[in-house]
Amino acid sequence: MDGRAKDVPRRRTQAERSTATRAVLLKAAVGCLYRHGYGATTTINVANEAGVSRGAMLHQFPSKADLMAFVVEETFAQDLRLYRRLLRGIDTRRDRLIAYPEAAWRVLSRPAGVAVIEILQGSRSDHDLKQRLSPILARIEATASAEINRQFPAGASQPLRQLIVGAVRGLAMMNIVDPDDEGVRRAIPLLQALVRAGVETGLFSSAPASPVASAAPAVART
Repeated sequence: MDGRAKDVPRRRTQAERSTATRAVLLKAAVGCLYRHGYGATTTINVANEAGVSRGAMLHQFPSKADLMAFVVEETFAQDLRLYRRLLRGIDTRRDRLIAYPEAAWRVLSRPAGVAVIEILQGSRSDHDLKQRLSPILARIEATASAEINRQFPAGASQPLRQLIVGAVRGLAMMNIVDPDDEGVRRAIPLLQALVRAGVETGLFSSAPASPVASAAPAVART
């Protein structure tokens, strides 16, 4: 009898069930945003994709803006871990700058990266989403600013990082429109070559300390 009792699986707590539901909804939301874009992503579509009832969806995320904000926050946490892993072991300023376009591509072109781009674009015309994201992006910017200063101490200027991320974001969206365009993927090594040339010629020199602290959007909005 005691042996049979030990075989009974432990019931998950409410917190564990909630975490599991959110993880399923996150994956489904990213998939919908990646395949269909912000406008065509609805809470009903996400719930159906996740195999979750509408009631369970509303319990976790009462509105689309709440769900999209969750996607942004969770993706940013993933972004930080991914950037750290991709840049780990690259110690010199020069090599980090040259590696940065490839790292940004790996982060931005994955489905979650594209999903966040879709959400940020959608917030331009969605007032509720814009309000919901405002404090979240402020927190993300503060965290990303500290991370950038750690990853690039006395490193590249804010405009250079913004240039790299902006270029890679555009390439990531072009890749969605035409996944078979080999020129898109080949553009990343070209961008790295341009960064290398800029570093070697002194064009991409270090910026004063004050602009560096404001460089957070280069990572925060990826």
